[in-house]
Amino acid sequence: MKPTLLLTILAFGLVSCASPAPATATGTAAASAKVTKKTAAKPKPYPLKTCLVTGDGLDEMDERVSTVYEGQTFEFCCKPCLKKFNKNPGKYVKALEKEKAKAKG
Repeated sequence: MKPTLLLTILAFGLVSCASPAPATATGTAAASAKVTKKTAAKPKPYPLKTCLVTGDGLDEMDERVSTVYEGQTFEFCCKPCLKKFNKNPGKYVKALEKEKAKAKG
C-alpha cells in the first residue's frame, strides 16, 4: 500500500474517533428537569432522606427520581412529585431551606 493512502486512511480514522458523542439525557428526571444555564458546576447534593412534596421516605415508592434546579439536586419519592415540583419549584426551594435550617439548630 502506498504511504499517502495509508496516511489518509489513518487520518480519517483519527478524525472520526475524535468527534464527540451526541449528548443524551440520563435518568428518569433528566428529560423533564428544569436545569439552570450554570450546568458546569457540580450540583449540591440533596440533604434530606424524605420527599419535600409528600414528606415520605425517598425509597417508599420504589420510583425515586431527581432533578437539578438552580444548582441544587432535589430528590422525590415518585414521578408525580417531580411534576408537582416543576409546577412551582420556588415553593420547594423555600421548603428545603427551612428543613436545612431546622437541621442546623
